[in-house]
Amino acid sequence: MSFRLNSFKAVATWLDKNFPLPLAYFCKGWLFALEDAWIASKAAAAVEKGIAPIQPLDPVVDPPEYHSEPSEVKGLDIISLTNGFSKKRKY
Repeated sequence: MSFRLNSFKAVATWLDKNFPLPLAYFCKGWLFALEDAWIASKAAAAVEKGIAPIQPLDPVVDPPEYHSEPSEVKGLDIISLTNGFSKKRKY
């Protein structure tokens, strides 16, 4: 088990020096998982920060259009919803 960040390495050596071996081993295992979570969160934050200027602030989507027409069956209309980005079908 080797730590990747210097601050976590320093905490692990301090644990080895100041705690009994079984307790230090347990704490270093927890610290190792904490380091993985820390690195993952920092990477996700960096990606979000890099993507933020590219994403539009308010995406504009037109509301869907509702179309209803009577069918051969009484009480059962032909209903369709279309968006600006979907193909319009003729029934």
